[in-house]
Amino acid sequence: MRGFSVMIALGWRGSRRQIVCWVVGLAAVFAGTVWSLDSLYGTPAELASYREATESGTALFAINGKPYGLENLGGVIAYEFGFLSALAFPLMGIHLVTRMTRREEESGRTELLRAGSIGRVAGVAAGVMSAGGALGAVAVAMMCTLVGIGLEWSAAVVYSASMAVLGWCFAAIAALSAQVVAAARSVTAICLGVLVAAFLARGVGDVRGNGLVWLSPIGWAEQARPFGAARWWPVPSAIAFAVALVGAACWIAARRDLGAGVFGARRGPASASRTLLWPLGFAVRRHRGSVIAWSVIGALVAASFGALADAIRSVMEDNAALRDALGGGSADPDAYLSFVVVLLGLLAAGFAVQGVGRTAEEEPGGRLEPVLSGAVSRPRWLLSEAVAVGGGTAIVLTMSGLALGVSDALAVGDSSAIPRLTLATLTYLPGVLVLLGITLALYGIRPEWLAASWATFVFLAVVATLADTLRLPEWLRQLSPLEWVGRTPLEPINWWSLAVSICLATGSIAVGVRGFTHRDIPMRSDSFSITRPHLPHVFAR
Repeated sequence: MRGFSVMIALGWRGSRRQIVCWVVGLAAVFAGTVWSLDSLYGTPAELASYREATESGTALFAINGKPYGLENLGGVIAYEFGFLSALAFPLMGIHLVTRMTRREEESGRTELLRAGSIGRVAGVAAGVMSAGGALGAVAVAMMCTLVGIGLEWSAAVVYSASMAVLGWCFAAIAALSAQVVAAARSVTAICLGVLVAAFLARGVGDVRGNGLVWLSPIGWAEQARPFGAARWWPVPSAIAFAVALVGAACWIAARRDLGAGVFGARRGPASASRTLLWPLGFAVRRHRGSVIAWSVIGALVAASFGALADAIRSVMEDNAALRDALGGGSADPDAYLSFVVVLLGLLAAGFAVQGVGRTAEEEPGGRLEPVLSGAVSRPRWLLSEAVAVGGGTAIVLTMSGLALGVSDALAVGDSSAIPRLTLATLTYLPGVLVLLGITLALYGIRPEWLAASWATFVFLAVVATLADTLRLPEWLRQLSPLEWVGRTPLEPINWWSLAVSICLATGSIAVGVRGFTHRDIPMRSDSFSITRPHLPHVFAR
């Protein structure tokens, strides 16, 4: 495998900031969760009360997974961290592998390296190994945290290993997808689709108690049951699955054309539509596929959770702990739906950040300079992109809210749930637009700062899902714009917060436009430069 060590070094040099942010961020969030739960459930009586309340709420297993070993603190930690871990570890593997494989190929840097002494499969292998090492570092930090609070080391090892292997599975899926399709955004779309399918399969399997859970890598990690009757064999089975996919990816990489995929891009029309002559029309065309993909994902997630709403309402009537978890002690039937609406708002926020990232790709790809050299001004181009991404965010929220309303209406036989839940979901649009504005401002001022937008997204996710578990202070919770509107439909809409959110989003976009107008294009990135003095030895070998 010629050039493997060189590609490892270059992968670290180009993605070290992202790797460090993922490792430190996930390790810190897990440590905070463990510390909080250790202080909340430190006695056998508290653990027994938690176990009794949790095991009676089987419908909620669709979100956090099925709990095992709740008679000890480790089982509580695994259950409370279940939702975030089921998404964070796969997303980490997908992001890092896509960045180190298909994105490098799209930028042309892989072709330059291949002209020297770098083998065909070195890039794929190095990307997977780098992502795997980062996931392993998170697992080691988690294991040390669990052992540090007095849990058995064997259970801590099984749990940490199962989380790392979950990320490895999706890193392998990303590596194979990067050989199948020729665009990084297509790789991301495929992996997100697989992630949603895996999450839903695990959720339905846990709620219904059937074999669907075994069709999901998330289910494999859960079924290791580290703090219950621990089972080692799901971990090596998942490793074998990941190794098989990586082997297939390397086999394809050794045989396909550079820059191409197994499935070639379809041919476009012979002549362009008149709408593509305008910056807004071109921006809409560029983001159209992402809007459709995220809308389908949001609708599937909403429909799955909405179908369980009636069952969870019944459980909440007799389960005070579940009422506390979802609605602050309220027995209102909308407490569960308000929690789902927040999750849909987070999903739309993820689309907004990715949409701005897709916009930012035009600059280093060399496609932006020819556009701006003509009659299109900088503010006009960037505002067109902002309108396209903002409109796409509204569509994603609308389709998600509509699917939630339809599924709830079918479950309870009340058609009024459709407009009510659609409106409740759309009330989160101004808060999501604040994140969109912040992301656009970061890109406009300095593209290298764009990675901070994902850190902001992680903060919003932690506040939305773990604020009570981590016992975050109120002032810290209020830093999240998703908290300003109120938990609709459980609580009334705070119209003043919507107005403030719109003003903040507009101001952030204006800051981004001003920064974009006054900086150089393209701005040299520190992530990789072929003029750096330490690279010529690659081509001399």
